[in-house]
Amino acid sequence: MIKSVLYAAIGFAAISSIALAGDDREDLSSATALLPSGTFTTSAHSDQWKIANALSAGPASITDHATVIDWPANPKHGMSQGRVLREGTNGWTCMRDVPGRPQHDPMCVDETMMKWLDATLAGKKPDIDRVGLSYMLMGEARQGQGATPAKDPSQVKEWFTVGPHVMMVLPDSAKDALRGINQDLSNNQPYTSLLSSADVATPIWVIPVAKGGDRIKEEPAK
Repeated sequence: MIKSVLYAAIGFAAISSIALAGDDREDLSSATALLPSGTFTTSAHSDQWKIANALSAGPASITDHATVIDWPANPKHGMSQGRVLREGTNGWTCMRDVPGRPQHDPMCVDETMMKWLDATLAGKKPDIDRVGLSYMLMGEARQGQGATPAKDPSQVKEWFTVGPHVMMVLPDSAKDALRGINQDLSNNQPYTSLLSSADVATPIWVIPVAKGGDRIKEEPAK
């Protein structure tokens, strides 16, 4: 899911609609629309598109005041290297799609989950002392548990589609509480994942709120 950022091919084509010839305004509806078959997520979008895409990851109560950043060129060097696309005030950070996936997969993380993300991408011990939370309400597509991300996503024979979900990381002192939980990506059930082969890796708990391929929509109460 996240470790793939280190290996994903950034140059693969995805939809990038231009409103008018000679006009650089990108069609923002493609930031959340289903990708056509055979196309993949890409970083080749305008800042406005990336913001719209990133904010689709979480509920408005979170995203309205969240910071939005672009993925850094090399996430292993730290997410703080990512360019800020919009300043926020509530401690949450949202990021656009990971390149090279067959569906949108933006993410919003709280401060603890960002700490976990930084350490995991760098292969370091996260040193988590409290519960961390993340939203991926657009869902995602993964190659599988422990799979080495393909340099060419078009050559992947099987993608596991995970529905809209939240992710939770527990304090290091409590991570054994996740032992024995499902690790199958295909049954639409909550599962655990390490997302790193490092001996100091801390697992996360992925909790789907809809089936793979489904969408959920936030609607105001009537």
